[in-house]
Amino acid sequence: MRPQVFASCANCWFNALQHGSVGLPVGYCSEHRVVLRRSDETTCGRQIRKDLLLNSAKEFQHHHFELFQDRDHVINLSDREPVSNGEFIEEDSSFIRNDAVADVVADYGEYDTKIESLAQLRSLGTIRSEFAMLSLGRAYTDRCITRGGTWTSGLHLFWWTKRRLIESEVPEPSPADFRYSAASSLKRQIELSVWSLLMFRLTFVSDVGSHAENSGDPIRELSTIAEQAALDTEVPSKRKLLSWIKNVGKPLLENAMPEARYRTITGQLRSP
Repeated sequence: MRPQVFASCANCWFNALQHGSVGLPVGYCSEHRVVLRRSDETTCGRQIRKDLLLNSAKEFQHHHFELFQDRDHVINLSDREPVSNGEFIEEDSSFIRNDAVADVVADYGEYDTKIESLAQLRSLGTIRSEFAMLSLGRAYTDRCITRGGTWTSGLHLFWWTKRRLIESEVPEPSPADFRYSAASSLKRQIELSVWSLLMFRLTFVSDVGSHAENSGDPIRELSTIAEQAALDTEVPSKRKLLSWIKNVGKPLLENAMPEARYRTITGQLRSP
């Protein structure tokens, strides 16, 4: 039986150019450094689902690797064989360079530092650039932890995301931001894309909380914030989620990381 699209490159956090129906017609894999021409049909042994919270994503990744053990190539979901250049993937990224978000994503990890690329995505201020920042931000923070770092590896990303949640800054999508039609109407698709971005912000916050679970730090209390928001609001609704963030999420975020504490930690990280 062919695996579902959720196990494909289209739903992997290493592909920051596509998130559900939002994104470009092609993706880009920051691990294999190739343009993904048919991302719904490919995968690899490194695939990790961006639609799941951290612990669930890790568990799924383990099971996924049992089926797709090739970590060195992009492979076909159907026959598990490496795909050829041209039809499924393209090593030359020049085609996507005219897009501002794709240009930064294609450079991720190549020039300067990864955090600099994430800062560039943040400054673009569009719905696609924020999805890209959060997707690569989850990968960046997780890799730092895997290599022996602490949850503070994602401190600045956490702070940027916290501010946007509290200030209810939500970029509205444009027609060019959708890669395919979804939902019952365009109005509903737009609402779902904004709701999805808000939930992705909370998912990143939950990631940081999960990374801090064994540290004893108050930030660990945020490990369930995304799950709590989903349970409390029940249905995907931009209005309900914004209200929840204002009335429930904001106090949780402020208690875990008030500005004075953020400045103190930042100062300590800068100290030799």
